Amino acid sequence: MLRLFFTSTLLSCLSSAYGLLALTAERYWFIVHGMTYANNVDNDKCKVVVLMVWVWSVLLAILPNFGWHCASRVEEGCSPMGGGLPHSYMVLVQVFIFIPMAAIILLNTGVFWCLWKHVNAIADQEAAVGAESSTSRRSAITIVIITVVFLVGWLPMLTTMSFPAVVSNVSVVFVILNSASNPVIYGFRLSEVRRSIVWLFVNGSGNAN
Repeated sequence: MLRLFFTSTLLSCLSSAYGLLALTAERYWFIVHGMTYANNVDNDKCKVVVLMVWVWSVLLAILPNFGWHCASRVEEGCSPMGGGLPHSYMVLVQVFIFIPMAAIILLNTGVFWCLWKHVNAIADQEAAVGAESSTSRRSAITIVIITVVFLVGWLPMLTTMSFPAVVSNVSVVFVILNSASNPVIYGFRLSEVRRSIVWLFVNGSGNAN
């Protein structure tokens, strides 16, 4: 039961992390390489990416159920998590958690820098002609908030997986809160997200009628 609980929790965490990575990569391409976005990103490719995220997450999460586990939680060289897991597996999980963390930070940094440069350039043009400022750093600030929240949510898990189970379980709470807070942040910060949600429910209601 402990192994099954660990598998389901890890599956949820990995799919959340790699799903956020896919979303961040899509935003990066849209903002930084907007001229080629329409020709390279479509619904079919997005569906393939979502499928790859879930397949990869499932494969990594189910390994303890197919032999990569310890005979006992107290066995030497094993972590007590998941009913007893070898340190080699825990290191593997930490590596594949670190990869999306690092990638998300790098992509968000690129997005933030691109937005900041454009905002400043537009603001300089408006100041030169004496026009009222119409620009905002809202999008850039949103990127910073998402990145900071992601780090706060995931760093505890990355650093405590080899610690006692109680400490590691607390770190999972941070990951869950991070996953729950992301759509809330996007909804409050970005008007296009709110419009899309309204359209989704209104359109769904119309179809139902």
